Amino acid sequence: MLLFDDSKKLEKAIGEEAAAVIAHVFEQADVKWRQELATKADLMETKMELRSEIAAVRVEMQAMKNELIKWMMGGFVALGGFLLAAMAFFK
Repeated sequence: MLLFDDSKKLEKAIGEEAAAVIAHVFEQADVKWRQELATKADLMETKMELRSEIAAVRVEMQAMKNELIKWMMGGFVALGGFLLAAMAFFK
């Protein structure tokens, strides 16, 4: 991808040898740049990894939710028992 329309304009502006060197450098940079681009397969793989991580987090959150509900119910029962004991004691 040269900045000029064709190599003839570049050769005319700076000379044939310099134009060849510049063209070669740009071609090498373009190849290197293209190798670093993500492909559709890379994107799909990343998408699948994210989905599996999200599913794992959801399972963990559900387990924490169940544990929290268990502890809250236990706390409410204990508080109710404490209140009943306090009411019986002060009666």
